Amino acid sequence: MRHRKKGRALNRSQSHRKWLLSNLITSLFLHEKIRTTIAKAKEARPLAEKLITFAKRGDLHARRQVLRFIRDKEVVAKLFEKLGLRFKERPGGYTRILRLGSRVGDNAPMALLELMPDEESRKSGAKKRRKRSKKKTAEEGHAHEHEAGHPHVHKEHEAPAAETAAAETAVAEEVKGEEAAAESESKQGEEEKKNE
Repeated sequence: MRHRKKGRALNRSQSHRKWLLSNLITSLFLHEKIRTTIAKAKEARPLAEKLITFAKRGDLHARRQVLRFIRDKEVVAKLFEKLGLRFKERPGGYTRILRLGSRVGDNAPMALLELMPDEESRKSGAKKRRKRSKKKTAEEGHAHEHEAGHPHVHKEHEAPAAETAAAETAVAEEVKGEEAAAESESKQGEEEKKNE
């Protein structure tokens, strides 16, 4: 029976496993993403999320609790000053694991453990698709049927076509004017040569 056997041993002693996870999490907070095996990522994820929760609390006792696990003071400062504020409104789920496939040497399943992106950058960077209502899509489908099957065109589609036609005629007139000016200049040049 597996009594008191929670977690993965990762084929290491207890002290080695502790420092392995400490180094993984330190690198995660420093670079905001790390590439490791799936087993190590699954072991490191809950510890990383617990430390981010301490950083959200932000008091001295929380900082000392984090310093027990992460020995790099610069990383701890980044965790409390930047990451704690970044996830202040988020109730949990600060990290995610993305599977990458197998490692070339030993075919170990690899994963990318990364911090979730900032809410504001995600909102500004990627536009969310708005779902169209069934009524609008039905109207658009009806409009396309009219265009394809009947010579009748809706007024909505008529205006852009008229604008483009007007723009094309204006460009054509401009080109004709330039050609006429070029022809008159060439004729004047020929007349001058004849006069000489």
